[in-house]
Amino acid sequence: MADVSPSIIWGCVRNNSCFLVKRNGAQLTSEPGNVMNNNTFKYSGLANEKSVDISYTDGKLAMGLKAPKRKNQPKQNVRVTPLNKNFRRGAHAIQSQTAGQWYRADLTDMALARWSSLHRFSMVQKGLKRKAKTKVGRRGAK
Repeated sequence: MADVSPSIIWGCVRNNSCFLVKRNGAQLTSEPGNVMNNNTFKYSGLANEKSVDISYTDGKLAMGLKAPKRKNQPKQNVRVTPLNKNFRRGAHAIQSQTAGQWYRADLTDMALARWSSLHRFSMVQKGLKRKAKTKVGRRGAK
């Protein structure tokens, strides 16, 4: 959408969206680019020109950043960075891409919290590693 104000987009999307989930008095959303899944303008991935998305698909974690210059090209609108390394490297990548480059620094803490929970979930999904064999007696286990 070229040259449309984010507040106008939010006015259209706020109460009518396929991503909107109203349940138990809370309005949540499952839209891409919404880190907190709250239906508010601050966290909206559709209304804001810049948004941060931490997602888990096909067993892999990735961070997506919306590119404001490519808003007329939907296919190339989101830059995806895989977060397949260890926990600290993933957290450092999130911090450097958001607060380090002045790209929605207000969402850095929420993105790190989501990264933490999704990383923990991915470790559980992969399963526990086999335990090492322990030596029994003098000759060891066979």
